Amino acid sequence: MKYAVLGTGMVGHTLATKLVSLGHEVRMGARSADNEKAVAWADANGAKARQGRFAEVAAWADRVIFAVNGGNIVAVAEAVGNDAVAGKTVIDVTNPLDMSGGLPPTLIPELSNTTSAGEALQAQLPDAKVVKTLNTMNHLIMVDPARVPGEHDVFLCGEDDAAKQDVVAMLAEFGWTDPVDLGPLAAARGTEGLMPFWLRMWGAVGNADFNYRIVRA
Repeated sequence: MKYAVLGTGMVGHTLATKLVSLGHEVRMGARSADNEKAVAWADANGAKARQGRFAEVAAWADRVIFAVNGGNIVAVAEAVGNDAVAGKTVIDVTNPLDMSGGLPPTLIPELSNTTSAGEALQAQLPDAKVVKTLNTMNHLIMVDPARVPGEHDVFLCGEDDAAKQDVVAMLAEFGWTDPVDLGPLAAARGTEGLMPFWLRMWGAVGNADFNYRIVRA
C-alpha cells in the first residue's frame, strides 16, 4: 500500500515510521519538497521512505493521512486539492487546538461544537472519503496499543463504509483489534471534543501512556 502522511511533527513521524516498518511505501508531505524534517525522516527510513509537497504525495498515494496541526487543516486541504484525493480514503488524526492563549490549549471555535476539523476537511475535499480516527490518544499509543495494559478503545467515524474498512485494516496492522465505529463523520465533534479533557488527564496522570475504555453492560 502507498501512504502519504501529511505533517512533519511527532504524530506524522510516528505514523510514517510505523507504516514503513510494516512494509508500506510512504511519502511524508510538507509545504516544500525540501522540508528539512521530511528529508531527514526519508533519509533515515530506507528505500520505501520519501518526501515531497502536499499535493504531490497525496496524488501518488493510495491512502492519505492528515497529521498536520488541526488548526491548519483547511489550508493544507486547499494545498492538496480535491483532484489529488478524489475517490481515496483520507484519514484524519488531527485535533483543532488553539495554542495562542498558552497551555492548556482550547478548541478553535470555528472547528468545534457544531462542526469539526474532520467535517471541514471533508467539505474542502468533497470527493475524498474522510475517516476520523486515532485523535483521542498519544501518538505512540496510536501505533502501539500494548503500551497501555489491558483492553482499551480506538474510535472511528466517517460517511463511507468501504473507507472505514480500509481504516480498520490499517488499525489492525497497528495492533487494534476491535475499533468502535461511531457512525457518520459528525461524530468527530465528540472525539475532538475529548482533547481538552485528555490534556487535563495527562496533567493529572503525569504521563501520556493512558487511554479510554468504554465499559459495556
